[in-house]
Amino acid sequence: MSLPRRHARRPLVLRTTEGATEGIYGLILAMSVIAVSAEHDRSDAGRVGAAVLVTALVFWLAHVYAHLLGFGVSEERRLTRAAFARGLRDHWSLVAVVVPLVLILVLGAIGVLPDQASIVAATIGGIVELAAAGGYAAIRRGAGPLETAVSATIAAALGLLIVLLKALVH
Repeated sequence: MSLPRRHARRPLVLRTTEGATEGIYGLILAMSVIAVSAEHDRSDAGRVGAAVLVTALVFWLAHVYAHLLGFGVSEERRLTRAAFARGLRDHWSLVAVVVPLVLILVLGAIGVLPDQASIVAATIGGIVELAAAGGYAAIRRGAGPLETAVSATIAAALGLLIVLLKALVH
């Protein structure tokens, strides 16, 4: 499946049907789950990957449900199959964005990488993707190189901070 030309250079997290919000949220959620799961299952990348994927699927369904329930209340009308299908599709980026991280974790689960290395690589991959999203957003609003680098750094730092806070809480 090829992306429209205007999306060709976008970071994965920003290639969404309904803006980047769901993708960014899914990425931060996945990184948090990796941080917490890695604390409990230090040497099992397969279990960490399963936790990331299941959590993303559960949160995707929760977001769809909340959106549809909110739609029903605010619009004061019945939910249609088309609205349900659109809700599933519009929030799918919350799951789609975790797939590369899960694939990195699978490399640990099947022995291509050591478990701990795949966990670290998946975390770094998530931080890099957030940095790419921050840099891309700056470029889209016409920023120069310095502002783009600052935006990318802030996005990466925010992602890292959220992961560290989540790890400290759990």
